[in-house]
Amino acid sequence: MKGTLHLILGTPDSGRRSILSHANTPESPQAGSHFLLPEELKDQTIPHSCWRWEEEEFRFSGSEPASPAEFFLFFSNNFDLADQFEASLSLLSSETELELGRIIVFLNSRLLVQADSSITEWIDGAAHFADALCFTHRENDNASEIAKCKERFESMRYPLETYVLGKKKAPPLERILFPSARRISHAFDPQDLLEPEDSPQNDTYLARQPNGKRQRPIPRPFASR
Repeated sequence: MKGTLHLILGTPDSGRRSILSHANTPESPQAGSHFLLPEELKDQTIPHSCWRWEEEEFRFSGSEPASPAEFFLFFSNNFDLADQFEASLSLLSSETELELGRIIVFLNSRLLVQADSSITEWIDGAAHFADALCFTHRENDNASEIAKCKERFESMRYPLETYVLGKKKAPPLERILFPSARRISHAFDPQDLLEPEDSPQNDTYLARQPNGKRQRPIPRPFASR
């Protein structure tokens, strides 16, 4: 694999495939994009390969672009997020001509209304790694919840960017995909620049207890949805 790899997380019905499909229009500067999808998200309307989960790693099937491309690796809500982040680190380490672009989270804003603790904890875990947080399906009854979510991360001094994506305007993909790191996690930073306490093994959501379990596990509220 050669090119740029974006990691894509999203809640059910967040519209992440549809939004990012705009990266494949002929007039788009991101032409040449290729989607790497879990089986439950495969979509024949976009250029893609599928991946399966084997031995805590992504295993890809299908053809890939011969020339450098932008890859969008979609995480699955059926598997542990932390495991998939570790597998992404392994992928970037083994594919020396592949570099990380952005980590982007898409949230269906309807879920913010009466969100339970598992959804809130999932959002917190995803946002910890994210460069950009995109809110979709903004409506009158969830607008205040979007504002509260944005204000919460601002109050915690998270550097991630936030976008509220509407139906009437095209998504600002050039800004969303601009490869500047805005994540609070240092797990994907160059290893030679990291202090020991910032290594992936010591990351808030990747660190493990002596028994192998995560110190701060991320719930899976959207599994099989």
